[in-house]
Amino acid sequence: MVDEKQPPRRASLGVVAGDTKTGKAIEDARQTLSADAADAEAAKAAITEQVAVLKEEVARLRESLGVIAESSGQYAVSRVNSVREDVRVAVAANPLGALFGAALVGYLLGLRRR
Repeated sequence: MVDEKQPPRRASLGVVAGDTKTGKAIEDARQTLSADAADAEAAKAAITEQVAVLKEEVARLRESLGVIAESSGQYAVSRVNSVREDVRVAVAANPLGALFGAALVGYLLGLRRR
């Protein structure tokens, strides 16, 4: 058989049952841990509340952005319709000038493609 090595025994840490200094230190550590746990729970509750408030604000901002985007789209459509109507009025007022303008634009586009 193979000799099995056993781990060496560890020495005592010097803690003696009934030592009042050690008992007091342990009790103080327990109180500190319980206070820290209470602080951690309070911090967790505060963070959860802040996250909820931020989510509500993001929802309001998203709604506002939707309204702004819708208004911008309506404004762009109205501007395009206004420009289109202005061009119609200008062509009706001066058809010969519109014809020469269209011919010039066609000629320039043709030169560009060469």
